[in-house]
Amino acid sequence: MNTPQIILGILAFALVTAVLYTWGLHKSMTQQEDLERILLSKSARKVVNYLKKHESISLEEMGRLCKDVKAGQFWSRKKAAVQNPRLFAPKLAQYMTEQLLVKELPGNRFCLR
Repeated sequence: MNTPQIILGILAFALVTAVLYTWGLHKSMTQQEDLERILLSKSARKVVNYLKKHESISLEEMGRLCKDVKAGQFWSRKKAAVQNPRLFAPKLAQYMTEQLLVKELPGNRFCLR
């Protein structure tokens, strides 16, 4: 091997290392939002399955239904879970309304679209 090939190899290694470091840093910075999105998605799926069998659901019932939901990423030990269903239910209802999964009825009740 001559000197230009060695220099090119070192530069290529440095570039790959920098890209992997940047990707890992970005993943760790956005991990909390990703966990929250996964948690909302799993909870919404649970509520939709409930609404397929029932006509409507209240915020209180949404909270009770989702109290044991947990979310995690396969490459990380960090997990997210619903710890306070009373605070989580309005956020879930807003998410499901924005995703056009449910529509709001009078009296803080929701039904499938």
